[in-house]
Amino acid sequence: MDFRLTEEQERFRQEARDFMSRQLPSDWLHGGVPEDETDYWWEISQKFLRGLAQKGWLSFTWPKECGGQERPLWEDALLGEEMASWRAPAMDYWYRWKMVAALLLNFGSEEQKRRHLPGIAKGEVYWCQGFSEPVAGSDLGGVEVRAAEKDDCYVINGQKIWTSGAHRSHWCFAPLMTDPDAEKRSRRLSMFLIDMKTPGITVNRLESLEGAAHLCETFFDDVRVPKENLVGERGRGWLGAMALVNIERSGLGAASLTQRILDWLVQFAKETKRNGVPLAEDPVIRHKLAQMAIEIQICRMLAYRTAWVQATGQDVTSVGAMVKLFGSELMQRVSNTGLQIIGPYAQLVPGSKWAKFGGLITRDYMWNLSITIAGGTSEIQRLIIATMGLGLPRM
Repeated sequence: MDFRLTEEQERFRQEARDFMSRQLPSDWLHGGVPEDETDYWWEISQKFLRGLAQKGWLSFTWPKECGGQERPLWEDALLGEEMASWRAPAMDYWYRWKMVAALLLNFGSEEQKRRHLPGIAKGEVYWCQGFSEPVAGSDLGGVEVRAAEKDDCYVINGQKIWTSGAHRSHWCFAPLMTDPDAEKRSRRLSMFLIDMKTPGITVNRLESLEGAAHLCETFFDDVRVPKENLVGERGRGWLGAMALVNIERSGLGAASLTQRILDWLVQFAKETKRNGVPLAEDPVIRHKLAQMAIEIQICRMLAYRTAWVQATGQDVTSVGAMVKLFGSELMQRVSNTGLQIIGPYAQLVPGSKWAKFGGLITRDYMWNLSITIAGGTSEIQRLIIATMGLGLPRM
């Protein structure tokens, strides 16, 4: 079996790499601020997203009647792989745009498409994702934020958490409880588009362990949302939410991020001596790097398979769970191993002139503590694989 990309795919990958090198500062991966929510970061992020829009890469897989180019899904996957490798700014916004675009294209009304898709394609309208709540995350069926029908609108009350980027977003897409008495939990939810300027919305920023401040919590106090902002049928929000979760969980980001770290560590092992002997000659370190290379290749193959399943129109649920599970746990193992290899340098964070690789491995280690929870816990992914992939009974 030949896993090589076609010449056309390789040309697109190179085009994406050339775009990254032109669009990002020369010190981006060593001394830049790829994940800090500073004004500098936001300025670069906006420029980067506008650049994607000018290339048509925010909408190139959409149908032509919706302003897209109907390009193959493979190109979108390869773009995501390169963006992850370069730690491109605003990847969170890019993913959410992909998700809300998929929501609109598959479930939205013609009016909703006309109103919202152009702003996404131009990189001008920012969206946040209102899925998680204090008591509902991996189990979205537990969503409790209420959307009560009243006259010509729905009135929303409750709290969402981990609404990343909500402080900069113009709109939010969220599953809300409209039918609490429905017999099936999956029929209790409906999907809404929420204008973040609506009175009654309060956004608080949260700081994560490694210092990123793009995480948010959002409160809704008698927020009135027009009925035309309901996406699809009432009581069918679970279908839309699950479709979007599959997009979030399936991707090439983990393989690309860890491959970049492996490249750095191989370079470090060749150049660094301990007791007069290069680290590259230490059998323990050599074995750790070799194991890392094996696992990264496994992750990449899982991600490529997921992209192929998507492109061929098959159900991606179980294979998406596989790549999410393996990828998130791989990121934890790689950052942990990276700290062991760089030794005392692991104590230095971004901003220190002595930090190796801009301090990003240390930052990754702290961020990756949560990576097996965000987007669905590892336990949930194993449950999905067992039931959807292996056909085992639900418990």
